Amino acid sequence: MKTNQPIMRYTTFAFSSLGLAVAVQTAFAQVGVVRQVDSAQQRRELGQPAKTLGDGETVPELYTGEASDVGPQSVVKFKSRKSYLELSADAQYFHTDNMFLSDGGKVGTDVLVSMVQAALAPGAYALGEGQFSPRLGYRHEWFNFGLATSKEIEVFDFNTSEFRQAKLREFDFNAQTVFTDGRWRQGNWIVGAGFDYLRLLDSDRYEQFYDEYVPRWEVRRIIPLRNADAISVAYEGDYRFTDSDLPPSAEDSDLIDRTDHSLVLNFTHVLCAQAIVQPYYRFQYTHFTAGQQRDDYLNTIGIALHCPLTRQISLRAFVSYDIMKTSSSFAQDYNKLDAGGGLGLTMRF
Repeated sequence: MKTNQPIMRYTTFAFSSLGLAVAVQTAFAQVGVVRQVDSAQQRRELGQPAKTLGDGETVPELYTGEASDVGPQSVVKFKSRKSYLELSADAQYFHTDNMFLSDGGKVGTDVLVSMVQAALAPGAYALGEGQFSPRLGYRHEWFNFGLATSKEIEVFDFNTSEFRQAKLREFDFNAQTVFTDGRWRQGNWIVGAGFDYLRLLDSDRYEQFYDEYVPRWEVRRIIPLRNADAISVAYEGDYRFTDSDLPPSAEDSDLIDRTDHSLVLNFTHVLCAQAIVQPYYRFQYTHFTAGQQRDDYLNTIGIALHCPLTRQISLRAFVSYDIMKTSSSFAQDYNKLDAGGGLGLTMRF
């Protein structure tokens, strides 16, 4: 049967029973931690609305027969200085009603996710009949919980083999990601592939408790609409080779090797030059491949409002709701509501 207690494993803490259940539940709890990292990245990527008309593409006719009068019209491209380095910083502050991704006994709190990123990104260049954009970079994220609360919860400390009270900020963690990827675009089709190496570390001693190697791939179709609006339909897949820091005496550090397959739909509507709204839906199927009989089905619906202040700075507000169902008796179904805002900065040199 599924437990209704929250399970986390950032440093030495967990809620669980003994023996194999400790290892399995602790490892499965780390999947939830990784999903928090993924969610933060997905929200940042939503801040890059689908481009509905590329340089040199044909402009739709303003009236019937315009092309025969003046010939096909194209977007004018002003040649800009080539950039090779991309530097980014981002902060998200939001409230979540289910910090531990639990089926019952939800713990709500405020969350601050801070990020800095540097990447070699030389921009698109011609490849075949399309444009290819490569990247190689490093991203560091800080996840901080309970900044506005003094709430405490009961945890089990494996070092002392006793239960004790812990503040939510004791579950703070860091995420370090080295990534490389490339996207090839032809017209309104985008095909991409990449590779990530992710490490998760506690925020007290910066000790690693999880890492993974992730080849990933995607296919995206952008459907331009009127007035610069667009619909984006995408398939995203990956395989995660994992190494999990389990409780003492536990084995099988690759217990949560898995593959994800996602369908992503979003609609980009331009309200004005300073406001873009994006409702979106994501369905993600996860299959665990290392002996554990587990399949997850995660549905996410949300809406985001993006306000570009300058070419480098943008504000956003967002609301999202997760519904997760799992086939495993060691994991939990859960619902989660997040709502908040963010500020992003991107500079290219």
